[in-house]
Order: sequence, then structure tokens, then C-alpha cells
Amino acid sequence: MRDRVKIIVNPVSGKGKALRLAEAVAGVLKGRGCSVDLQQTRKSGDAKLLAADASGFAAVAATGGDGTVNEVLNGLPLEAGPALAMIPSGTANVLAKELKLSRDPDQLALVLGEGTAAPWDLGVERVGGRRFLLFASAGFDAHVVHIFHAARTGPIRMWQYLWWGLKSILAYDAPRIAVELDGNPVAGDAAWVLVSQVSCYGGPLVLTPGAKPGRGTFEVMIQRGRGRWNLVRLFWSALLGWLIGWKPRPGDVTFHAAKRVKLGSADGREVPVQVDGDPGGRLPVDLELVPGAIKVVGP
Repeated sequence: MRDRVKIIVNPVSGKGKALRLAEAVAGVLKGRGCSVDLQQTRKSGDAKLLAADASGFAAVAATGGDGTVNEVLNGLPLEAGPALAMIPSGTANVLAKELKLSRDPDQLALVLGEGTAAPWDLGVERVGGRRFLLFASAGFDAHVVHIFHAARTGPIRMWQYLWWGLKSILAYDAPRIAVELDGNPVAGDAAWVLVSQVSCYGGPLVLTPGAKPGRGTFEVMIQRGRGRWNLVRLFWSALLGWLIGWKPRPGDVTFHAAKRVKLGSADGREVPVQVDGDPGGRLPVDLELVPGAIKVVGP
């Protein structure tokens, strides 16, 4: 049993559901003899600050979705720091699916208190220093993430991503992205580039079927087709990847393994970037995989 655990939670997330789940997990842990420090955020950026003050804790648990986990990740000290854990109560919960986490408080407490803290490869955006566990991209999905987050006024629901995606695809003008993999230029006109270390993208979609933590490289998906039907075919093949295990291989899409990925705008346009499902600035980006740089708690 871990002796000291910090839990970070946004008290208004999910209309209070995240806080109730965090309190339930904390109660179970305390009943088993673990010292628990439950901290509530008040505004954006608080989770990062609370995670930075984690000296003496064996693990820090982010309560929420992948965006909350990313904020906590970016505050955690890496050198001999605590392990990162998750109490899932967000929308997509890609990390929770990868770790096969339950939403039952007793099961979550068992994982948090006694689960394995395994090394996990860490993505780092070298231009701005932002870390990520799952994926980063430039292209259609990043465009949708940016406009959706600019317009949102409350909690996120999965159907909202679908709505904004369908709404955006009609007038979407694909950028031209320059791609360099491990120092080698491979494309100057990519329409969408997804850099990932997990196969699940969100919901039932599988866009990078060969990606997995501990592989030692990102899987990089490059789509060159620029039309809306290219996007529709890619999403359909990704859905089939979830339904029947078929690996998506549309003719305009290629897959690559790389430890360092540099992306830039090839036509001078401002191209948005998403990181772990949240807005992540604009191109250019310089993404590097650092093997085993963080420990993540799982069953």
C-alpha cells in the first residue's frame, strides 16, 4: 500500500461527479491506512501548480479527463518524482481505456494504493516544453478542438465533438504541413499529421493501430488527401478498426515510426495543434519521445 497519495480534482467537473468520485476513492484509501491529500482546483492552471508541490507523495492522481491528466503531468517533477495516476471522470478518457481502469471507487482505490507504477514513454514538445502521454497532431482534429474549445461554455460531451466535426468538415480547408521524421524530410504537403503512442484516439476510433506505450517510438499517421471525402474514409476505416480489428490503410494515409517529429506550416498559414485532446498552440512543433521518463499507475 502506498503510504501517501495526493488527489487533484476540479470540483465543478461533471457537475460535481468528479469531486464525489474523488472523495469516495479518498475515503476507501484512508480506510486502508493510506494518508490522502485531496486538493481542489479553482481555475485553469491550478492542477499544474498543485502537482508541482508533490514532495513526499508516492503518487498523484488526476481526477477528470485526459486534459486534466495532461495538466497534472506538466506540473509533476520528473526526477525521482511521484507516479502519475488517474481517477477517470472525463469525456474521452483515452488514458483510462489504455490502462483499463474501472470507475468503481473500490477498484480505483485498489489500483491507486497497490497498482503497478510502470515506466511510460513521455512526449515532449521541445519548442514550448509541454509534455504529453497520448498524442499530438496538426490538421482536421486540431482545427475542431480549437474552435470547439473557443465556443464551449460548460462541461464537454462526446456528441459535441461529433457535432463540431460534422459542422466543420463542410467548409474545412486543409493546411499544408511539412513533416520531418528523425531528421529526414518526408512530406511537404501533408493535410493531417497525428503523432501518437496509443492506438485508441477517442471514443471508438482507432487511428494509429500500431502505437503502444513502451514501443520506444511514436506512430506517426500522415494523411495527404485534402478533400472532405478523404476525411470521411479515414474516420470510417478508424471505426472499422474498433469494430472488427481491421487496421485502417486508406490509400492517402501512411504510417511511420519515429522518435523525433518536427512539423511546420508549408504555406505560411497559422495551423492549430492539439495535445492530449486540448488546444496546444500553433505550428511549428518539435516533438520528441523520451523513453521511460514518467511512471504511470495501472492495475
